[in-house]
Amino acid sequence: MTPADHVRRMFATFDSQDVSGFAAFVTDDVRLRLGNAEPLHGKPAFIEAVTAFIGSVGVFRHEVLNVWGDGDTVIAEFDVHYTRLDGAEVTLPCVNVLRLRDGSVSEYRSYVDVTPVYAPS
Repeated sequence: MTPADHVRRMFATFDSQDVSGFAAFVTDDVRLRLGNAEPLHGKPAFIEAVTAFIGSVGVFRHEVLNVWGDGDTVIAEFDVHYTRLDGAEVTLPCVNVLRLRDGSVSEYRSYVDVTPVYAPS
């Protein structure tokens, strides 16, 4: 599977809000860092963060723009389309850096400013 195929499958699962399916893409000891937040460690923390995120927005969809792979590292550029809980729509640029181990994500770093998703309208 190419890095682009891996990213498309992974984020299609995320966009369908299938938490357990999305978590199946990561290692048990995954390290998650969202922007400048403190890193989270382990699949249970990953699942908790994903579940909390899904509950904080109405709908979201990742539009894959570019994917680059080098060895065990995959970099994916997205436009992420959000529908906020108040119904407003926001599209934000995002870059994720994924480190793979044996085909699963062992390190997940996401760079996006989600302030417009949560700011009052």
